[in-house]
Amino acid sequence: MKSIHDPTQIGRIELRNRIVRSATAEMKSDGEGRLTEGYLPIFDSLAKGGVGLIITGMMGVNEKAKFGQGTANACYDGFVQDLHKIAERVHALDGRVMVQLVHSGAKAMLKEEEGQPLGPSDMTLAPARPARAMTKAEIADLAEDFAEAAVRCKEAGVDGVQIHGAHGYLISQFLSPSTNKRTDEYGGEIANRGRIAIEILEAMRRKTGDDFPLWIKINCKDLVEESITLEECVWLCGELEKRGLDAIELSAGMGYGRDSSPSKRIANEDEEGSFAPEALILADKVGIPVISTGGFRTPAVIEQWLNKGGITGIGLSRPLICEPNLVNRWKAGDPGKTQCISCSRCYRPKNGYGCQVSST
Repeated sequence: MKSIHDPTQIGRIELRNRIVRSATAEMKSDGEGRLTEGYLPIFDSLAKGGVGLIITGMMGVNEKAKFGQGTANACYDGFVQDLHKIAERVHALDGRVMVQLVHSGAKAMLKEEEGQPLGPSDMTLAPARPARAMTKAEIADLAEDFAEAAVRCKEAGVDGVQIHGAHGYLISQFLSPSTNKRTDEYGGEIANRGRIAIEILEAMRRKTGDDFPLWIKINCKDLVEESITLEECVWLCGELEKRGLDAIELSAGMGYGRDSSPSKRIANEDEEGSFAPEALILADKVGIPVISTGGFRTPAVIEQWLNKGGITGIGLSRPLICEPNLVNRWKAGDPGKTQCISCSRCYRPKNGYGCQVSST
């Protein structure tokens, strides 16, 4: 029987348990996207709290990749040294840390002088910032940007990199037929829509070598009318596995509003594991570990899902904002569900990173 607290291996990373802190915006970078000392207390509390692996909030792979002013930038001078401080601190506390790399695509919040947001197709997600379709040359450059950012992360001493291919950011925009209206080799069937993810992974693997852990976060469904299908997701994950992918975190939703949000309000135990049924199917179809993220709140429910099939790890976000010591509490014998009430106010904080309920 699998337990939350089993020491386990996910891909090439040895973890003290099966709990992964799913990428969560820390909002501690400065106005230039630089990592600040403000990250350290957050990662300290998570590592001390017993989390097996911490995935950082998303970090942009180039100057146009940022979601907003709070998004860290993985390409500034000094990034390696600043990230090394975080890795060193987490490792000293027996934790593991992975960087999530992103391009925000049409969601990018750019100043006028920074140019127009980019997407797979011309689109407008916000009236003030319409995005234009990327050229093939820009797509090729993007793969190199992801690869170079991954190399910098490796040099900093983190335990791996996760490609953000979910939640309506650029790669997800390519994967979803709701936003990808291209008619060239990057549009249409999933072999074309998924081409960008394959090319990014291949470029990263070439530059980081065979042993550096590379993961992806990907949607099993977009929660919009035109959506990637689970069958398409399974196919693409299989192709990525062939090219050296180490693990998959499965989520859902484009994040364009309440209906397509991956972060639902969880009212009871029956609603936990929002996308776990799809994770079980994916885990049965691929030969690499699958992490299920979405709505987990209760240790007994988590272990039920772990023991239904091949899910290897469980991702948590909001509960670990509310209770960074949650894993230790569970391990100490307190089986109570997290104090998190799934209100998502922590994703729209007035006072910076932290639970907006328990702190008021």
